[in-house]
Amino acid sequence: MTTLQGPLTTVKKYSHTENAFLPKTVTVPLSQEKNCVCRCLVKPGDFINEGDIIARPSAVEGFKGVIHSPIPGKVLDIISTYCPNGNLENAVRIRLQGSFSYLGKQISKKDWTDFSSSALISKISEYGIINTFLTYEPLSLGDQLKNQLKKKNRKLIIRLYDEDKMRISDSLYTKFFLEEIIVGAKITAKALEADNVIFAVDDGLDKSIIEKISAVENSQILQINANKYPSGFKRELRIYFNKMFKKTSGISISENDLFVDSCTMFEVYKGIVNGIPSISKYIHVSGPCLKTEAFLNIKLGFSIKDIVAQMGGFVKQPALIVINGLICGYTIGSLDIPVTKYVKSIEFLTEFRTTDYHTYSCVNCGNCRVICPVKISPDILYTHMTKRRNISENFINSSLLCTECGLCNTVCPSRLPLCQTISVLNEQLKEKQNEKQ
Repeated sequence: MTTLQGPLTTVKKYSHTENAFLPKTVTVPLSQEKNCVCRCLVKPGDFINEGDIIARPSAVEGFKGVIHSPIPGKVLDIISTYCPNGNLENAVRIRLQGSFSYLGKQISKKDWTDFSSSALISKISEYGIINTFLTYEPLSLGDQLKNQLKKKNRKLIIRLYDEDKMRISDSLYTKFFLEEIIVGAKITAKALEADNVIFAVDDGLDKSIIEKISAVENSQILQINANKYPSGFKRELRIYFNKMFKKTSGISISENDLFVDSCTMFEVYKGIVNGIPSISKYIHVSGPCLKTEAFLNIKLGFSIKDIVAQMGGFVKQPALIVINGLICGYTIGSLDIPVTKYVKSIEFLTEFRTTDYHTYSCVNCGNCRVICPVKISPDILYTHMTKRRNISENFINSSLLCTECGLCNTVCPSRLPLCQTISVLNEQLKEKQNEKQ
């Protein structure tokens, strides 16, 4: 494991959240979940309300989420746009016009306690709530809940800090919205019909917060040194929990249990209690290129360019724009890219805060093997994929152990995309396994 500067000190600097300006136009991509492209339900010239459904998956998709309009207005066009994950997707372009359904309105809280599990799952799906436990693998929470109900001994694991230690978004959610997150956890636990609820927290978290979390029925607290990396992925949470609790409680968790984060639980609260679909996100905007930093409530479809304008513009031109953290995130090359449901943070870096990101030939240093927490050989798997070098089937299958923590990328002097390449290999292996079944 690698020790990095913990997030709690940085989190303490933030005393409040802020609302972003209203955009004149938004661009809403029709793909906001992994492997799920929605069918557009509107056309140019249509007038829509805030929260109206503008796209949904085909009926075959079942409980996968829908996409709502983040603002009231007129549909200008259906265009192609690049998304934060680098994919080119169709998108709905909307111009602000008319009155709001939720913004500025008095929202009455709904009593969710009488809803059945199936009713809650349907609502979570209809509100378009996705699970951002892994930002590079955003999945429909409703679809995950539906699939989890097929299992026995269901467990809900809620991580209240970030898996990427270069990001503090989930920690900020925990600081500002703990009460809402706890209610969101109770709702999700009921939808899941969970036997156990496990909160994974930074061991430096205030005791008063831990006491509030402990009040949740059938809950257990897993305290982890979040300064260690990796410490927030499924593998680490499973190992820590089973080591600490399995012998004394007889409870263990597996990678097939349901893992969620602070952000997702807040979205569940906002949807089920307030009746507001997923149309905005709190995003941590930071970096030395900006005049200031903020935890902003931003409408989906808001462009990065508009966010920069709200922050007062650049004091220095960025050499790199990073979405969702330096370790697990993406770099983007355009300010016109819109905010999507899986965006948690945006950081603008100067050339002094970046490294050489050109790729070179492997120098066989072995750094990636030494640092890998699951002891695979990323360099050999990378060579197999890029140069078609033959290796044994057992060696190839070892890639499935990868947790996509990205440590191999951080120590590679040649700047090779080791983690991303192994992810592609794993997708191929999983497809082959599905075909055999």
